[in-house]
Amino acid sequence: MKKLYLAMLTALFLCTLIVASSAWAKNIRFNVMYSPKHPLCTEAFKPWAEKVSAVTNGRVEVTMFYSNALFKPQQAYDAVSTRVGDMGLVLPTYERNRFLVSGVMDLPMVGGEKAKVNSEVLWQMYQTFPEIQKDYSDVKVLWAYMNPAFQLHFSKKEVRNLKDLKDTVVAAGGAVNARIMKYLGASVETIPMVEVYLAMQKGVVEGCFLPYAPLRSQKIADLLHTHTNANLMAAAFFVVINKDVWAEISPEDQKAIEKISGIEGARLVGSVFDNGQIKDTEWMAKKGDKFFTLDPAEREEWAKRILPIRDEWVKDVKAKGVNGEPILEKALKLMSEKSE
Repeated sequence: MKKLYLAMLTALFLCTLIVASSAWAKNIRFNVMYSPKHPLCTEAFKPWAEKVSAVTNGRVEVTMFYSNALFKPQQAYDAVSTRVGDMGLVLPTYERNRFLVSGVMDLPMVGGEKAKVNSEVLWQMYQTFPEIQKDYSDVKVLWAYMNPAFQLHFSKKEVRNLKDLKDTVVAAGGAVNARIMKYLGASVETIPMVEVYLAMQKGVVEGCFLPYAPLRSQKIADLLHTHTNANLMAAAFFVVINKDVWAEISPEDQKAIEKISGIEGARLVGSVFDNGQIKDTEWMAKKGDKFFTLDPAEREEWAKRILPIRDEWVKDVKAKGVNGEPILEKALKLMSEKSE
């Protein structure tokens, strides 16, 4: 009888340990701007969250907060650093002056058509330059990624040249995006990607300056009929976590999480973007959309208009005590090498 009692006490103790360990699991609140059905959520962020649980044996769990449930993209850095949310996505282009150096990959005609290539280069740039790392000194960067090149999309207008684009009202969400559109002669409305659908539906804008990737998932594609492929820029994203939250995770689990983040996270998100773009453009073609590509002479004219933005960036980072020329040269070199 005594042995049975001891066995029952032991079993109860073990059960208590299991329940307690589950209750003590670190829960990370990850705020993303995308809807739950967005390919990045279903094929990248959610699977990454599941991997975190697997590689830490449940000691660290990630709870997704979709569609900016905790904070808006423009607030991401402050919200994560002050623990309004534990994790989030920071876009340098939304706060150009604050993340000036790390915005090098956002500059005109630096990022290319392939998101995976862009993302690999961005992560390599982050690891290489302390000047870029300094932009994120208040948080821990888990990985970085980029989307495919931005193109122009319209509900009715057909844009083949600068004359067609002049004074056309275009939604452009970030500082660099808006500047590019202004330099090309468009009339710009600074509208975040998540608000573009409503702006187009109400007729506030005639078109938008975005990659193909979000158009279908955000239902913007339902309102679009023409597309102008110009490969003018791509946008960088940094996946960041609060430093105190990171410090609460054991060194062993930190290493496990870093193994599935870093370059692996960059490649994962980049591949999802690239695969999604192929599928979505095929779908748009089937619904009857028209696609235009700038001829070489016209593209050269567009380049002349917007490449001075790079020189402005070099001047602006110099004012902050940073020599931007070797940073930009390295970005262009890596992009050239990886795009071959």
